[in-house]
Amino acid sequence: MSNLIAHNSLLITHSSLLKSIYVYSKNILNPPHLGHFVWPFEIQIVIQSPIILFFGHCFLANLPVSLYLYSKKQAFMNTLQKKNLLILIVVAVLATLPWLGLSDFNTKGEPREAIVSLTMIQQDNWILPHNNGGEMAYKPPFFHWCIAATATVLGGMSEWAARFPSALTALLMMVWMYVYYAKRRNAQTALTAALICLGCFEVFRAAHACRVDMVLTFCIVGAIYAFARWTEHERCRPVPWLAILMMSLGTLTKGPVAIVLPCGVTGLYLILRRENFFRVFFSLAATALASLILPAVWYYAAYQQGGEEFLRLVKEENIDRFLGKMSYASHENGLWYYFVMLPAGLLPWTLALLPGLRRKWSLEGIKRKFTQIEPVELFSLVAATVIFVFYCIPKSKRGVYILPMYPFVAYFIALYMQKVFSPRFIKRATGVSVGLFTLAFAVVLPFFFLNRKSDLNTAREIQHIVGDKYLTSHVSGGAPGNPMHFFTINYYLKDKVDAWKSTGPAQPEGYLIIGEKDAPDFIQSQDKFRFLPVELEPHRSCDVKQNILLYRFEPLKSE
Repeated sequence: MSNLIAHNSLLITHSSLLKSIYVYSKNILNPPHLGHFVWPFEIQIVIQSPIILFFGHCFLANLPVSLYLYSKKQAFMNTLQKKNLLILIVVAVLATLPWLGLSDFNTKGEPREAIVSLTMIQQDNWILPHNNGGEMAYKPPFFHWCIAATATVLGGMSEWAARFPSALTALLMMVWMYVYYAKRRNAQTALTAALICLGCFEVFRAAHACRVDMVLTFCIVGAIYAFARWTEHERCRPVPWLAILMMSLGTLTKGPVAIVLPCGVTGLYLILRRENFFRVFFSLAATALASLILPAVWYYAAYQQGGEEFLRLVKEENIDRFLGKMSYASHENGLWYYFVMLPAGLLPWTLALLPGLRRKWSLEGIKRKFTQIEPVELFSLVAATVIFVFYCIPKSKRGVYILPMYPFVAYFIALYMQKVFSPRFIKRATGVSVGLFTLAFAVVLPFFFLNRKSDLNTAREIQHIVGDKYLTSHVSGGAPGNPMHFFTINYYLKDKVDAWKSTGPAQPEGYLIIGEKDAPDFIQSQDKFRFLPVELEPHRSCDVKQNILLYRFEPLKSE
């Protein structure tokens, strides 16, 4: 403790540090290369406050010392644990960060998220940004804040900046997973489980994508681990502030599901442990309400901007999606879906489980194992089961929805493999898995397949032709509340493409992007305009799966 006090005293004596940090913060907040972009005045005042800067610096400077003293006091991490944690971090970093920018956006999902962050910066609207020709952003803003912050620090939006939050949260989740199981099981099992999780097909793919799912997964899994630690205290006395924070950030990422799942997992676990039902219920209810405070501030601010349309969007994306009452079809699949997608997402580790199929299982044996199960195994089993069952209920299903159960399933795969296979085989298998996915997803696919699908060159060609003229688009597959768009082209054109409304374009003349299948019927229906084809290099859009056509349109002169 004396070392920590001396460390703080040294910091206080350096009064000139405040000025240097202040100047540095001004350069970060308003970098010269983003001349058009200025952070809101309120944010500048808060972040540049000398008091906040000073204590923030003290926190960052003290963090390594504090962690060291904590580890010494608790005798938590031995040499093996530190070594394994370092191995995990190095492997996860090398498998993700260097490769994020190698592939262009080649699906509509990634640019649709990235463009929201771009418009945050362009429009200086960090509450309820609009994108794709005035379309309201579908999800809460935390994920987009992360992308915008990364792009601001790096000097501009890019594929690497847009994917970095997913990679970072995947890395943090692996570290959190390792620390949790290393403390309660052992370092080798924890490392094996974390590397297995990283080497799962679905997890690895999500860690390299500009999609909201990995950030949401980190928040949900982090909240569950924080709750698990909370349940280890007598009568769960301390307030689970970390769980509250993670659920708040998760709600700001994709809605209240980030509260429902951690509370559901924790509640069922405590009931199975024969805790008082009413005490559990009211404790978790209070925790859930506390988690809503921070998101409620944003929801209120967003409502002030978006009004009734914003409330309609919130209801459709959170309630109607779960009940299967959306105004448009959204990934509707049957009850069987996750029984197929989970084994597929766990590849190649699904193959490692095949020897277990030859074992004879009995109901009595399963019951006996369940009654003798350790708390860490029970909590992990409850977490995986609750998440799986929860996402089986709604009609809307996607493989990435069940990402939060992968760390818990990976833990059981690690336990199983340690019983069936030799340590040498496990080390080689985990290394080969991560290596192959890195080679395939991060190196081979971008250069040989994915970039060939990209709309980047077509977007550049359109920009060269159109210049600063008005540009609009039409996609016939759009549905009310979920309009289709040329998302990738729009991203590479910096959100320049407006959607052709049912009432007509926003300007009387300009250029139109349209698919070749949609063009004949659409042009025939527009009797107030003349359309003149403009030659483009043949290219099939990765969004609408049609060859892209470009027309110059102008109003017909009345005779």
